[in-house]
Amino acid sequence: MTIASPATATPPASSNADHTVPVWQRDANAAQLTDAERDYLFDLRGFDVIEIALTSEQLAAINGFVDQHDIPKLKTGTWLGNVETHKYGGPSPDGINFQNIIEGGPAFEACIDHPAWIERICRYIEVEAHAVTIDENFLNVRQSGGFIPIHSGGASVRFTSTFRNHAGKWMVGQINVLMALTDISLGDGCTTVVPGSHKSHLEHPTNADGEAWNQGKTGGDAVGMVQVHLKAGDALMFTDAITHGSIPRTNPGERRVMIYRYAPHLLAKRFNYLPSEELLARLSPRARQMV
Repeated sequence: MTIASPATATPPASSNADHTVPVWQRDANAAQLTDAERDYLFDLRGFDVIEIALTSEQLAAINGFVDQHDIPKLKTGTWLGNVETHKYGGPSPDGINFQNIIEGGPAFEACIDHPAWIERICRYIEVEAHAVTIDENFLNVRQSGGFIPIHSGGASVRFTSTFRNHAGKWMVGQINVLMALTDISLGDGCTTVVPGSHKSHLEHPTNADGEAWNQGKTGGDAVGMVQVHLKAGDALMFTDAITHGSIPRTNPGERRVMIYRYAPHLLAKRFNYLPSEELLARLSPRARQMV
């Protein structure tokens, strides 16, 4: 697939737009936080960074899958076994997605119920009759100029934007786990978020007319945005209700991430992929239930 020219979308405010977006500063004592403290901060901010979630061996296996393919030549709708190439569409050059990536091999299967995040995911979603399912899972490769527009926020009435804690019980409509497969810093096309925006009753001013996605408006320089820097192997866990997007990549090379979206089981899967019998036979009972 040929990556569209950034000229087809709204360009960043400047060639160094990411230098003007504040960098999220991690908690210095993150490793010492209690579960109660993590829950409080997740409720307050709507996101968290899990450091060194993936091992070097997992990263090598996952990146090895990508390395087997000539990214610029991939076309959407191509099946690679049970994995399908895909693009969200619209004016922004959002790169190429390998959808249904859990079918890509053992390294991808292991992330379904990964111990670095799965207990928290279940605590926030698995309430009373709600079981956890994976709504969507994909690996994204984005080259220079690539980004995804600003979207979501607490004003959305979509089920995936549900975020509540009532009488000590969580009810979160969707949680995304974005795994960095490469280092993502200045110029690399960082994910951007507006901390706390999952609780806002107002649409983000950049998306006041609801057309930010269709107009290709980036997450760079939007009011309240911070850019989240990640090392390869780190994971950004965030509610889909938070206003987020990304800054256009200006560096050469590729930004590689993998995203698993978790939701209550009553939410229909986004693209209706059915797990293969071979995959189901290999999974643990817990992971099998999620797919």
